[in-house]
Amino acid sequence: MTPFATAFEHGRAGWREMCEWVWFAGTERLKHLALMRASAASRRFARNNLLLLSLGLGVFQVTQVGWRWVTASAQIELSGQTSPRGFYWLHAAAAPRPLPVDNPPEMSVDLWWNWVQAVIGGVAGVLAAMLVLFTLSALLTRGVAAAHRPPYRAENRMTAAMHYSTAWCLPLTVAALVMALRPISFIGSMSRWSWYPPEQGFVLSAAVVAGLGAVLWWFWLVRLGSTAPGRTRSSVLAFVTVGAPVLVAAGLAVWYFGLRWGLEPVFVLLKLEF
Repeated sequence: MTPFATAFEHGRAGWREMCEWVWFAGTERLKHLALMRASAASRRFARNNLLLLSLGLGVFQVTQVGWRWVTASAQIELSGQTSPRGFYWLHAAAAPRPLPVDNPPEMSVDLWWNWVQAVIGGVAGVLAAMLVLFTLSALLTRGVAAAHRPPYRAENRMTAAMHYSTAWCLPLTVAALVMALRPISFIGSMSRWSWYPPEQGFVLSAAVVAGLGAVLWWFWLVRLGSTAPGRTRSSVLAFVTVGAPVLVAAGLAVWYFGLRWGLEPVFVLLKLEF
């Protein structure tokens, strides 16, 4: 039994121990894990991690919407104005006044924030992330079982392993929370603080953490696929090496671009546009 299954059976928390058990699994442990079928414990572990990542993505989404940089010239703005016409906009920051005489007209001098847009975006981000992530989890679990050739296919091999592989969601959650700190840079840049953390620093840090987590997850899957029996190893490796990362990348792209496309009409309908 896995550490989480043991803790689950006795009503104890075993999330941290299970994450470490997955992260530092050797070949023999992976062979053992590959033979396990999905269980109530593995589903609970996956559900906890996917909910945690959904919340992290929702927090990230809060900082993706509701921000508007405005120049001093209404002629340059697409809306033809430098102040909002919709509801619930707050003046978050402004460049020091008076503006220099040689201030470029295309330079932003005011930063506005719509907190209602942020709340709607965050809630929609969490719900959409849950839908996408749980769908991905089901597809990956069924996909890895189907990748096995008969007679191994009926044994549902590696289905528990796919649930436990969600331990690698933690770096992605951390990366999403790092990206959520970007408004500090927005306000500092607009207010011309003497020092503020640059936005590129947050983006680079988040990219490194998320990229490392994604690569380690992929490498872990490849090692897992290598433990499959010789007769079916090639098909399993093909799925975990190519199919799994493509599915995850497609799902996250649908989440990100789907929200960007779907939220804008909602904001217009609720009269929250700038």
